Amino acid sequence: MNYTLDSLFGVKDEVIVVCGGTRGIGREIANGLADLGAKLAIVATKQPACDQATEELKARGAQDAIGCAADVTDFAAVQAAFAKIFEHYQTIDGLVNCAGINKALPLLEIGMADFNHVVDVNFKGIVHCCKAAGTYMLPAHKGRIVNVSSLSALQGKAKYTAYSASKAAINGFTRALSTEWCAQGINVNVLSPGLVVTDINRATVMANPDGYRRRIEAIPRGVPGRVEWLVGPVVMLLSPGSVHLTGQVICVDGGISTGDTFVMDKKQ
Repeated sequence: MNYTLDSLFGVKDEVIVVCGGTRGIGREIANGLADLGAKLAIVATKQPACDQATEELKARGAQDAIGCAADVTDFAAVQAAFAKIFEHYQTIDGLVNCAGINKALPLLEIGMADFNHVVDVNFKGIVHCCKAAGTYMLPAHKGRIVNVSSLSALQGKAKYTAYSASKAAINGFTRALSTEWCAQGINVNVLSPGLVVTDINRATVMANPDGYRRRIEAIPRGVPGRVEWLVGPVVMLLSPGSVHLTGQVICVDGGISTGDTFVMDKKQ
């Protein structure tokens, strides 16, 4: 077999839907896919934000990009958005689920409406988008799905009960769906970032700089993650080279999921 970068990792002309693609991790992933020649569909809550994102993607050279507004907690709205995407492109080859929120409060202080909303956006939103995408991927016997989870799915953190639970649910759902769909040509995997500062956590980080510093010191690489460092792993998971890789949680976290830098004081 002769190998080329395109035959292994090419995404040129692939139609990729990025949910939550107007900001943060999703936006940078969309930028990277656009640079590599993919055709993009951006799904987010507000149509103006979708339109702005698609115009900026086209300005940086995207072959084609469309935006479809949908609240991911509303399955009918998600179905309608994916129907528009399929009508435009006549195929859906890949899906990246990045939409997410957080409400960092102690369990006894967080209202159940807020708790449920975090779970609905972070977890049920992914269920809705996978279900809508599967409508078109399953008949084509082709598809790559990347669900963005978090290190918080593996490591608990105070005030993150809703967020951690929603992200852990993503991991379990992905493993189950991957076994259900893999024989039909569809791969489903998880990207699990460690500490990355985006809109979802920036206020918390700025309010506690000392805690942020300590978290960085515990990362084996010694630096926080950056959104651009997540693009390569996502491209790999969307590309032909991932044909036999499914149901996996890929941690992109500077090594913190495998251990930290803490060493006991020898004097103790």
